[in-house]
Amino acid sequence: CIWFWFVWSRSLSGLAMWVGRERLAGYLLFKLLLVSSVIQPDTLDLLILSSWYTLLSFLRSLGSMAGSSINTAVQSGRSPQAGALRLLLVVLLCDFSAACVCLVLFRSAGWSMLVLLTCDCVLMGVDGTTHAARYAGAWLEEGYRVRLAGLEERQVELLHVVRRSERGVRSDGIGDDDESGSNHDDGGRNVGREPQASVGGSDEGPDRMNEEIQQLDREMEEFEATHSRRMAMLDSIVFALELFALVLTACHFGHIWVLHGASFGLVDAILALHINSTVSTIFKKVSERRNLRRISRDLDSKFEDASDLDIKKAKIAGDVCCICLASMTAQKDVKKLPCGHLYHAPCLGEVVERARSVELAKCPLCRSPLIN
Repeated sequence: CIWFWFVWSRSLSGLAMWVGRERLAGYLLFKLLLVSSVIQPDTLDLLILSSWYTLLSFLRSLGSMAGSSINTAVQSGRSPQAGALRLLLVVLLCDFSAACVCLVLFRSAGWSMLVLLTCDCVLMGVDGTTHAARYAGAWLEEGYRVRLAGLEERQVELLHVVRRSERGVRSDGIGDDDESGSNHDDGGRNVGREPQASVGGSDEGPDRMNEEIQQLDREMEEFEATHSRRMAMLDSIVFALELFALVLTACHFGHIWVLHGASFGLVDAILALHINSTVSTIFKKVSERRNLRRISRDLDSKFEDASDLDIKKAKIAGDVCCICLASMTAQKDVKKLPCGHLYHAPCLGEVVERARSVELAKCPLCRSPLIN
């Protein structure tokens, strides 16, 4: 971990390194200031607290590095590196070990002091679990894209084969008609010939391929529905973990304030500011979540689902969703705008979310308003 942290630090720019060091130093000094004001330690206790929070700040820096790598990959649509997950698991393991050691060494100090010292370990574990959930979502997205691309490639191959077969059947039919006409002109020879038998026999292959194409459509729709449910569940888990971390942070500051007592000094002002900031963040996240649900309801009520004919036309023309660059497969997940363009419902939700409302949002392709 130390080697990985050293390589990461050397790879950062001067500004990023300065910001990272400032954050670590600020976290260490902030914790020492608050805890020292509560327990009033002597020299030995201060040395122990400094060592404890130095270890926690080091683990926080490693976890933050792994989390930023995962978040950057998720936002850019790339698959996160496996090294970020391994580093995150190492941090979680070290965090759990540090919490257990703290419980064993300071069990005689009382539950109030144990809660005070191990709360940062719990917060670090929640943050690491959140990053791991995001990594799992990115891994599922990568597997989804790979499998869907394979199914679409197989479907395109079958469509090309069916079209070639249909063109071949039409050309054979025209050739048979010309030959029968010439035979009739020659005196009616070979009148008993039955050209339809060969045509009917050649239809068996295209019919079977059409059935396989329809089976692939159903398989892609079921796969997309399953993937949507999994991603929705992961999104709910991430939101719940983030909300739990914020609530726990507010309770942690409140616990410090109770132990310190209300004296209207500098420490009280710092605690009040942090509690106010944390509570404001909680309300902001809940408001954003409610806004997302409202956008989802607006999409279902104000935009009609694309018809089978619209999706079939988009497949034939090779049109894709310009947001995620994936093809149109499931009718229930595709919305048709008044301008005629098609989008996946989650992708259209991202467009509306950036615009803050459906009334202000515009089509990314033609820039026409989503609502006339």
